[in-house]
Amino acid sequence: MAYEYRGHDVEGDDPGGAARIRDAAIDLYGRNGFDPVTLKDIAAAAGVSAPLVIHHYGSTAGLRAACDRHIADQVSRMKTESVHRGRLPRSYVTELMQTQKHLLLYLFRAFAVGGEQTDRLFDQLVEDSLVYTAEGEALGLVHPSSDPRRRAVIMMLQSFGALLLHRQMKRHLGVDPIDGPPEDMGPYMAGVLELYTQPVLNADVYRNLMDIDDTHADHTHAGDPS
Repeated sequence: MAYEYRGHDVEGDDPGGAARIRDAAIDLYGRNGFDPVTLKDIAAAAGVSAPLVIHHYGSTAGLRAACDRHIADQVSRMKTESVHRGRLPRSYVTELMQTQKHLLLYLFRAFAVGGEQTDRLFDQLVEDSLVYTAEGEALGLVHPSSDPRRRAVIMMLQSFGALLLHRQMKRHLGVDPIDGPPEDMGPYMAGVLELYTQPVLNADVYRNLMDIDDTHADHTHAGDPS
């Protein structure tokens, strides 16, 4: 079954249409990219007037920032829920991909285009991951790290790097998180979980490489490239 966007994730009654506008923007940006989509396109998809979009968000940049915040909040919510559910059913990944692929497509577009706004989105995703990963540690689901922030950044880089290399994923593994059906992602996720749960390297052989003095890199400040 191919992915089909199943409507807007609107809080409450949304009498002013702000959430409906935001969710329409997320859907259109994810499908088409940022540059081709106009405020008129978003207004039409949300069933409102273009001036109402400006009324709620002020500008395209303001709407994009609201979309980024919502995406980060949704990712954090889903990750936190999965942590507290503990053992997940085999259908979990497929169900998540079927209902939330519009979020994945948006993240793909955001990281493909880059820029300072995407930097802020990435920083927020890292900060949120530190919270739900710590909760996972407390519940015995996640092993502690000597450097939680560094681990969080590396895991984010690997996850979103896979989105950008989706063509190569399709060529070599036969699955595609961007253009393929969600139910095909099971084998890929099984491989990812194997990497995270089963050691690849012999720790006794490579432990000395983990003790490299990190005096030349201060990664305590999120988003600082220096």
